[in-house]
Amino acid sequence: MRIFFVVPDYFETRPKPCMNGLGSVFLTVAPDGLALPCHAARMLPGLDLPNVRDRSVESIWYDSHAFNRFRGQSWMKEPCRSCPERVRDFGGCRCQAFLLTGDADNADPVCDLSPHHQIVREAVTRAELHAPPVQERPLTFRDHRISIPLSKG
Repeated sequence: MRIFFVVPDYFETRPKPCMNGLGSVFLTVAPDGLALPCHAARMLPGLDLPNVRDRSVESIWYDSHAFNRFRGQSWMKEPCRSCPERVRDFGGCRCQAFLLTGDADNADPVCDLSPHHQIVREAVTRAELHAPPVQERPLTFRDHRISIPLSKG
């Protein structure tokens, strides 16, 4: 089993190719049998998620709306539609676009070409203003006899 986690990219100017394009490489089966094109896809409105109890994985992968919705580039709005990086970043994360802009079809707001990039810049600024001071502490392992101090630099 592989577990994938995409680290937030709020300090970048271009989005990561989240899930290498939603519905293009990965399929997650949740405990209730729902097949998801990414682990967080339940949140996306209008995405009719198929269930492995009702359909074959082959049918889900090739024929379901949920897995075809964001494949390719025809779903993209500008600026993604004409961006030369669209084949590399796939417009970024659909869940992040939805959560921050209210529309999963929008460009990922991490991208500085997105008309919604200001949302990310403002969030980063607020976080930096309210961040607690960093306290360096040694790494403490479950075996309390082992402790490794953090090195500076």
